[in-house]
This record gives sequence, C-alpha cells and structure tokens, in this order.
Amino acid sequence: MGKTPSGEIPAISSTLRWEEVSLPDSISEADLDQLIFSVMTSRLQKTAMIIARAMKRCEELDLAINEEILGARIGALAESDRIEGAGDLRKWRHSEVRLKD
Repeated sequence: MGKTPSGEIPAISSTLRWEEVSLPDSISEADLDQLIFSVMTSRLQKTAMIIARAMKRCEELDLAINEEILGARIGALAESDRIEGAGDLRKWRHSEVRLKD
C-alpha cells in the first residue's frame, strides 16, 4: 500500500454497508438522499468533505444520523450509478464524489 504525497497511508474510514443500516423512523432513504445531494456539486469533491457537510445538515435538522451511515449511503448511491465516485469510497479522505450530469 503506497503513501500519499502527504505521507499518509490511505485507510478505510468505515466498512459499514448500506444493507446493514437501520434508519431512524424520522428519516426516509429518500430524505437522506436529498440531503446528500443538496451538499454535492457536479465537480469532484473529497468524500470526507461531502460527509462533513451532510453531517452539519443532519445536526441542523436534529437528525440521528452519523458519519458511517452517510458514508454507507454515498457508497450505495455510487454503486447504483446515481452519483459518480472516484477511488475507493470507503477511504473518505482519498476518494471523491460528484453529482451525475
């Protein structure tokens, strides 16, 4: 495993899969998708940044969602071809995502 230019070894941030997630009754999958889409653009951005922005929105809306759930959902959105991903999306600081054109 190679190091990045900053000397950091890319590590998996979370191994949680969307199939393992149980959302609270107060939020639907569609609501979560809309929240994630609202913090994304058509330009590639670090997955970690998107998760941080989405986490901030969850806190503002008082939603019981954590970073791992957001990461799992972003991975599922990429797997289902609803967003574009670059790199291993489990490695939040070493992958990028964007809205599809």
